[in-house]
Amino acid sequence: MNHSNQVLLWGAGLLWALTFGCRERIEPESPDYVEHGWELMAEQDYQGAIPHFLEGTDLDPTFADSWNGLGWAYAKLGSADTSADYFIIGIAKDDTSVVRTEILAGLAFSKLALGEFEDAITNGKATLDRTPNWIFKHDTNIYFDHLTLVVATGYYGWGKFDSSLVWVQQYDSTYDTDVTTLQGRYDLAAKLEEILQSI
Repeated sequence: MNHSNQVLLWGAGLLWALTFGCRERIEPESPDYVEHGWELMAEQDYQGAIPHFLEGTDLDPTFADSWNGLGWAYAKLGSADTSADYFIIGIAKDDTSVVRTEILAGLAFSKLALGEFEDAITNGKATLDRTPNWIFKHDTNIYFDHLTLVVATGYYGWGKFDSSLVWVQQYDSTYDTDVTTLQGRYDLAAKLEEILQSI
């Protein structure tokens, strides 16, 4: 090997070392932890996702998607009260983005599960006002029809059967029943169950 080739190889090795070997260690940021949390959620490892979302909140308490992830993870684990608590924290962190819409939707589901019908209705309607054709970006099996059902069920639970019927008719415009009668209310409850099974 001649001298010029040795110098070229030495220079290439030095360039490689300077470019890749001496880089500063890059610490993960909140979005990195949160993104990994969502990846675990997609694999249905809800318990495993929680520490990643928590790490995101520790690194940046203002990063709303960390709180959003915690809310959805606990919702998937069936802990509606903890889910709602995290959504409420998250909603104060972000007021304009897709994340806030996801938080509102999650809060609607959590509040319905807790039997807090008025709050479920408020949050469900707020989500649909923001994004009428809403689809949860992390699970496309959850979408606007589910929120319509949340609002309809919330009105039913609150005893506002006429409003419940109006929301059911947004899903099925041909459906009608006399909600002033016990039979009509029973039929409406059956219709809500039928919708739940179909979406």
